[in-house]
Amino acid sequence: MNTRNRTKAEQLRVQNRRLKKQNRRQRKRIGELEESNKRLRLELSEYRQLRFKLKPAVEDPTVQRVAKKRGAPKGHPGWSRTVPRRAHEQIEVTVQQCPQCGGRHLRSCTRYEDHYQEDIVLPQVKVTRFRKYFYYCQDCGKVVHGVGEGELPGSYIGPVAKSVASFLHFQMKVPCRKLHVLFRDLFHLNFTPSAAPGFDGQIRCRGAPIYEQMRQLLPAQPFAHVDETGWRKDGVNHWLWCVAVAGMVFYHIDPHRGGKVVVELLGKRFAGVLISDFLAAYNRIRARKQRCLVHLLRLVKKWQVYFAGDRTRLRYFTRLATLIKSIITLSAQVANRRPRNFTDRRADLIARMRRALKTSLAHPRVDKFIAKLSAMWRELVTCLEIPGICAHNNLAERLLRDNVIMRKITFGNRSTKGTLNHEVLISLIQTARLQNLNPLTFLHQVLTQPAAAAATLLPASITSMS
Repeated sequence: MNTRNRTKAEQLRVQNRRLKKQNRRQRKRIGELEESNKRLRLELSEYRQLRFKLKPAVEDPTVQRVAKKRGAPKGHPGWSRTVPRRAHEQIEVTVQQCPQCGGRHLRSCTRYEDHYQEDIVLPQVKVTRFRKYFYYCQDCGKVVHGVGEGELPGSYIGPVAKSVASFLHFQMKVPCRKLHVLFRDLFHLNFTPSAAPGFDGQIRCRGAPIYEQMRQLLPAQPFAHVDETGWRKDGVNHWLWCVAVAGMVFYHIDPHRGGKVVVELLGKRFAGVLISDFLAAYNRIRARKQRCLVHLLRLVKKWQVYFAGDRTRLRYFTRLATLIKSIITLSAQVANRRPRNFTDRRADLIARMRRALKTSLAHPRVDKFIAKLSAMWRELVTCLEIPGICAHNNLAERLLRDNVIMRKITFGNRSTKGTLNHEVLISLIQTARLQNLNPLTFLHQVLTQPAAAAATLLPASITSMS
């Protein structure tokens, strides 16, 4: 009897140990699922906000809402249109009958008032006939002829119309079929919609040497803002890369998003400072780096939402966000004027950042995130060590915005020629805008005087850096 009881007790102990072990596994699994569920809920919330935007909250009818004053803030200087320096036409406005009562007994006063009105004059098609005279060259034995001023040999559409079409397409995001309608209805100039990409191709061929020269100048720049966005080529995913340096913007469309593209553009060793987000592709290049602190703030904000119910971890990420904002503020102050006690404030911020990144919050994903930041802490404070370096990558993001809008309208390119046209022309247009040049005038100059356009866009101040 005792032996049977001992055997049964031993079986129960074994079963108890097995159940405890199984219970620990189940609790661990439940924790993992709760963590995954929390993360998925956060991602779903972000997706809904991005997709459907936030709906306005239901206002409490008992709370009196103070309406915001419309118009400019108090003390804001007003704006009025300046009086034109000269008038192209003067019209004498007289009356023979009173517009108020209809009376005809009017006596002229000595006072008058000038009203200036500006309007546009729609241009008409101008047909130019280039009559070419042939000559026999006794030196080479060939019959030759010249090229007229403003003439594009072999082209039936002039340079002004082609430059305007390319400007409207790339700068104003007008599709090619809309260009056909616009030129037909406004300018009475007919061409097929398929001719518009040909206009872009002609400008691209003449501007390609400028584009290649811009590519060669990139590795010698003191800093480079780099970012990328998705692009489509004949329905296949590609990436549009943007490299913004001092006075120049370079775009490149590539099927890859890896570090190989960055090395091709800037070289294996970049002498300047690379300003970028936290994409792993930028780790391949050897250079001083400044990671975008605005991107880091967005990541920290996600952790704050994730740990909204955890007071300890929420306090940590709140302090980290405040520290990052302090670095951004001090960096912006240095760009304008070196503040007082800058050295002490910089040393304090760097020390606080290093201490914050040595903290462990006993959470696998959070500790992994902090460890990554700790490994690149120098890349978070380069903006405080080198004057003129931004703490964010907003410049490259703003320069990508036009391309994103155009992608939503045109869905990318359908051919290799279209891809080349886009990366060359958008590089020339954005660089011209960055240098306060008129993009329309510059495109016309590229068509008619490529050498002069290169000298205008790439002055000695830029080329001397190479």
